Amino acid sequence: MTDERSEMEVLDSVLGNLHSAPEDEASEEDQTVEETVLEHFRTEVDPQLVNEGWGFEAAKSVEYGKTDQSLLNHVRNGVFVLAQLNDAVRSLDGYTLDEDDLRAAIALFTIHDVHKLDPERDAEPNSRFDIPANEVQQYVERFGLDTFAPGLDPKDFRSCAIDHHDDWTANYDQTTRRFDDLRPFIRVADGLASCDTPEAATDGSVQSAIDSAYLKSEFELRRHVLDDVKGILTNLLNSAISDCLGTFEYQPLAIYQDGCVYVVPKGADRPSVDQEFVAEIIDQLQTNIRGSHDAYADSSELTNNLATRSMGFYGINDQEFFYAGADKVLGAVVRKSVGDADGDDEPTDSMADSMAGIEEHLPIEIERTRRPVGYARLAYTVRRAFVDPILEKIDDDRSSLEVTCDVFGVSSGVRDGLIAASEDDDLSPTAGGKWEYSYGIGQVLIEDGVTSVGDITDRVRAGLDRLADDWTDIVEEAHAGNLRSELEAYVSDVVSIDGRPMPASDTTLSDPFEEYHATRRGKTCVLCNRGTTSTRKSDLEAPKSLTTLQAGYSNHVPVDAGKPDDLLACVPCQIELSLRETGASRREGGRLFIHLVPDYFYTPLSWRSYGNVLSQFSGESRIELGRLAEAVLWLTGDLDSTEVDGFESALFDEESGRQMAETLDQGFDPGSQFGARTLGYYKPEDNETEFQFFGVYVALAVAAYAGLRVYVSESPIPDVRGRDFQTYARIGAGFTQVHDFYGTEIRLSELKSRLRAASALIKLGYGTDRNDALFAKFLRVTRNKLLPGSHLLKRIAQADDGSNARYLLEEARVLDQETGIDSTTIETKSSHE
Repeated sequence: MTDERSEMEVLDSVLGNLHSAPEDEASEEDQTVEETVLEHFRTEVDPQLVNEGWGFEAAKSVEYGKTDQSLLNHVRNGVFVLAQLNDAVRSLDGYTLDEDDLRAAIALFTIHDVHKLDPERDAEPNSRFDIPANEVQQYVERFGLDTFAPGLDPKDFRSCAIDHHDDWTANYDQTTRRFDDLRPFIRVADGLASCDTPEAATDGSVQSAIDSAYLKSEFELRRHVLDDVKGILTNLLNSAISDCLGTFEYQPLAIYQDGCVYVVPKGADRPSVDQEFVAEIIDQLQTNIRGSHDAYADSSELTNNLATRSMGFYGINDQEFFYAGADKVLGAVVRKSVGDADGDDEPTDSMADSMAGIEEHLPIEIERTRRPVGYARLAYTVRRAFVDPILEKIDDDRSSLEVTCDVFGVSSGVRDGLIAASEDDDLSPTAGGKWEYSYGIGQVLIEDGVTSVGDITDRVRAGLDRLADDWTDIVEEAHAGNLRSELEAYVSDVVSIDGRPMPASDTTLSDPFEEYHATRRGKTCVLCNRGTTSTRKSDLEAPKSLTTLQAGYSNHVPVDAGKPDDLLACVPCQIELSLRETGASRREGGRLFIHLVPDYFYTPLSWRSYGNVLSQFSGESRIELGRLAEAVLWLTGDLDSTEVDGFESALFDEESGRQMAETLDQGFDPGSQFGARTLGYYKPEDNETEFQFFGVYVALAVAAYAGLRVYVSESPIPDVRGRDFQTYARIGAGFTQVHDFYGTEIRLSELKSRLRAASALIKLGYGTDRNDALFAKFLRVTRNKLLPGSHLLKRIAQADDGSNARYLLEEARVLDQETGIDSTTIETKSSHE
């Protein structure tokens, strides 16, 4: 490779690859002015900002009492929100910027904070904005802003750099008329880009800036906020609330992890915050869920959510009836059973014995293959999940066995034989929770030639129609009725509109404190500490198949427990976990969870772009850790090699990498849910230390790559929102093995250092043998040795005659620099200071 690649490859392997165009990008002829301008910004300007290292430069920082925000994301926020606002104001018949003015405003905003790049000058108030024209022009040319907005003069750019801020130190007397005309819009972009919560974005100062910029426009900012974040569920709830508010002329402007900000005509009606509005939100939520994923619209997709239980039926999460409806669930069960009806496979001895016992009472013989087994599971599932709930609601004195036979069109001879079998004292068809009559019903379908998905579905559906015209409503109410009441209580508890909380629910939530001290295991969710409206603790018991956990996410079994109890999870958490069953391909326990937080927000125009980037973390994608470490060191300027592959290539390796991370909302329509993103990390584990070390490393690398803040935890449900911590990254409890190396709170100012140190350690650790288990030992070296990089380099040289060691000198220097002796103080540096 040539040196030219070193310049250009960086642009294609950016930290924060926002310039990747969505797959459904509109054609150029169909694009709005805003979409056209933003597309050019993403492809022409944004990569240059990344190449300049603005992803590691602070626009807002913890050191100054703010939530960490990189200069790159500050610019992105302002650019996207200004374009979004321009589009919204046009729909309100207000004054808007044309394409030339919008390009000019974006170009000026891009360099408005260049004074922060010189800390010494910025620290001196009297010289902070004494920025030479040639310095500003260097950035303009480097970022291609003169091409992006050709109508601007170099003096316009310098005017923005020295007089953008409302500060007595700014140079008000050295500006151009062109900048003065656009200055109000740049102030709007800066004001909104600096707001880390919906409440901050809708305060008086931002509204004043908007009023100054849009003098002839009558509109205002409003908001909705959630007091809780779970993931897909709260994303869907955000969307449902936004849809309901749309009837009151609320137009989404900014999407936060826990709420949205809207542009609304001044004087527009506000929704009545009452139980009727809560019910509307729940109705819209259900509608959005059913249209959010193919699994809820297509029964063939829903089959993946069905689990085969040992008693001979399919386990269905009650939530599926809320998402997809009873008819779709029935279709999924039929499809699953047809797939399991394998005529070439033999039944187990236990199955064969059961078939023989039932067969003695029947006028037909049961086939000794797996074919009747699949249809038997269907019959038992229909009886449990459909027939029994209907019989509880209608006036019918028949037994569930008789009714199930009628639903499946079983002849009177076979039906009478099954009833006789139920009266045979020598048989135990229902022992151990089984229902062995189902083998006879399954054989009837084979005898009748009703074995296709369509034919079986038609027969069972017709049978249920004969039983009750409204069978779908009855079944959905039986399985998901409590879900609706729990969700109404949840919405009442966590949602506020324009600062007005929802009214208290008609049903009262149990008090977590009272439940905690009253009994050993009260009715309290162990994932979020939430109560329930139910009086039965069993409603909170979630099977391990759903949670992948037992006895809490620590998997700690109480000392007085005979066996691990089912996890107690509130209904909103159960819904979240079941939605993830649909959106994720990996469901094993022991995963880490990477909760990504916008820095500070998305806009509707940028949400899809971010989603396009993160959707590449599918269950099939691979991460090559060694090349990822190389890419980090290269991008931070520590490696000069032109043969290093880019960041993106290492994160999405197609051949040599290992599967270890995936998004949990795969297949969900980005337009139906927005707010939070979560990745599951599941690399094969050699020991807890290396698993956590690489998990946190991947989390930090992904956060830097996507330009998002991050919280890493062992809990699938985040116990903090983005507003609850100010640092760029936070590592949750349970990571004691790697806290010494990474720390618990990683500031933006430390992010580059932590990535460099971890990358150098990975390169040195893989110096002679790619054995992840050894990283527990290597981490002890970083704690115990004054020069850990030199120590590991020496060991590599001793192990392989120095042939590999000579290529790792730079990595050893970096590790010594970041975790060893500080040569300026002659003191040992803490790994995370």
